[in-house]
Amino acid sequence: MFKKQALPVITDVPDDEQEKFDKLIKSCRSKYIRTSQEIVDKVFKEKPVYLQKIKNKEVSQSISGLRELVWNEYLKDEVNFNIILIQELHATLKTPKYILELLIDEKITKLNEKELLKEVRNLCGEYAGRIFPYIYKISLSNTNSRRSRAGKTFESIIYKVYDILEYDFDSQSKVGRKTFTELGLGKKVDSILPNIGCYEQRRNKTIIGTMKTSLRERWQEVAEEIERTKIPEIHLLTVDEGISKSKAQEMANHNIIVVAYDWVANSESLAPMKNIISFEDYLFEEIPSILKFWDEK
Repeated sequence: MFKKQALPVITDVPDDEQEKFDKLIKSCRSKYIRTSQEIVDKVFKEKPVYLQKIKNKEVSQSISGLRELVWNEYLKDEVNFNIILIQELHATLKTPKYILELLIDEKITKLNEKELLKEVRNLCGEYAGRIFPYIYKISLSNTNSRRSRAGKTFESIIYKVYDILEYDFDSQSKVGRKTFTELGLGKKVDSILPNIGCYEQRRNKTIIGTMKTSLRERWQEVAEEIERTKIPEIHLLTVDEGISKSKAQEMANHNIIVVAYDWVANSESLAPMKNIISFEDYLFEEIPSILKFWDEK
């Protein structure tokens, strides 16, 4: 049996290992989890049917399906990340290494199959329980990453759609936040169509966009951005399916054009609202009308 008397009991990651552990998490996340754009590109390559669907104006269903596919790919990366990171604990940090080496009995290799299975099961449970402060911190890192990843995934899909439809755009991820800041725009503005140069010439003939997977109260941040920057209106792209009529009216009062799934925009309660439009209307009516102005100009 395990030499439990000699095993340390830890309730938190030791202070002298905190910084090294944080760097290990960051390094493994960067190395083993692909960016949203990398996964989006992979999904489109493996599922070319989505290219044709988008060109055929079947956008809402495509965005919904793509989000699920991309998210599943991300979760696969996360599983691999967790496995490698926990393996690296033993190789990199002294406390997990010490605990695991105390747990492993050299006689384990002499056990028969049934005894070995039981011993490995006990060892895994004991080791996971003993290093739980490390596992807990990894879980917190995963939770925070998932929150930001959902938004980045949506953003990457939209920008891929722009590319497919050959729409020019400038985004903070493309030109840098500093460029947007110099225009007086904050981080709430994600993109400008067709480009920053057009915005500087005549901002009311550009599409200023922001993206949020869930609205809740966060749309108010967008309203504050409009007030601060004095931009005429902003297009808020979202996959939130719980938009109430009252919230839609509040956003209309702040010159926010909400771009949503077609079944949301055309629902009985929201169809009469002129500031709620579908992805299809946005991509094949609103954007082309703006681009036409600049082409003619």
